[in-house]
Amino acid sequence: MNTEDHLEDTLLDEAAGWVARLRSDRVSSDDKQRFSRWLNQSSAHQQAFDDTASAWETLGAAAYVPSAQSVLNPRTQMNSSQPNMLTRWFDSITSLQGGLVTASVAITVALFTALAPSPQTSTSVDFYSTSVGEQRSVTLSDGSVVDLNTHSRVEVSYSQGQRNINLVKGEAYFSVSSDKSRPFVVTIDGAKVTAIGTEFNIYRKEAMDIAVTVTEGIVEVTEKPDVATPNPNPILVKRDGHVTIGPRGLSRVSKVLSTKNTAWLSKTLVFNNTSLVIAIEELNRYLPHAVDASNPALHQLFVSGTFSTDAPDETLLAIASSFKLSILESDNNKRTLSP
Repeated sequence: MNTEDHLEDTLLDEAAGWVARLRSDRVSSDDKQRFSRWLNQSSAHQQAFDDTASAWETLGAAAYVPSAQSVLNPRTQMNSSQPNMLTRWFDSITSLQGGLVTASVAITVALFTALAPSPQTSTSVDFYSTSVGEQRSVTLSDGSVVDLNTHSRVEVSYSQGQRNINLVKGEAYFSVSSDKSRPFVVTIDGAKVTAIGTEFNIYRKEAMDIAVTVTEGIVEVTEKPDVATPNPNPILVKRDGHVTIGPRGLSRVSKVLSTKNTAWLSKTLVFNNTSLVIAIEELNRYLPHAVDASNPALHQLFVSGTFSTDAPDETLLAIASSFKLSILESDNNKRTLSP
């Protein structure tokens, strides 16, 4: 093994120890300070911790364990080299600095703790999804209702201490039954929206392009932790409040007409002097075959009106007709909007 490989193995072992230490109930402020110093030594340390946390997540140990989620929120997906990395953890017995147990023992104990059945931990996950153009309403076991918009998916995991929802993709509206003893937490790629007895809408446009709109009550929104902000401060969003979560974190809370952002619940799209390109982008969510509106000539056009999502093709024809545009179709079902 060359020096570079040995250094990588050492960093991975240390990172595994930090993952185990940070999710422990006995983690101290001194531990956190030492971890911060370790993490900021180099980008290689940061990458080792990201890779370790990512591999931990793939094992299923942290997906629905609240005490682990505050630490284990990787920015990167698991790559093909990581299965070998896991093997190295369990094959090598390396003593860690500061009196920590060996990485292999720490990761095994922590994994056992996370996955061991207990009265506080749910052992089952329910999945609900919609196809393109489909909408669906689901009533959960506590009486809360989740309305799913087109091409969306959620994972539901309830325990005695918490109600966990993972918005995997798409858009959902949540009507939450009040239960102060069990917070209702929606996770979106590491970011969190927490509510107790309220109603709100979340649209996950991309992995890190998320919009939260509150229609009733108050929710607490926390951005995804990262190396720069390992313990981000949450913000409160009240009725008719709107906040976005992007690569740079949380936006400021703005006031919106919440009925506009939830018009999809009544199967409508509302455009108010909206760029035609953006309008078509929204309409594409409901069309079985998307329309390309990238023609530069379309960028100067704006559309207003209320349109039905029940008949998206008719809506497309109406918009095209109002601007005297053509819809060009190719043999592979590709459609292009053109002057």
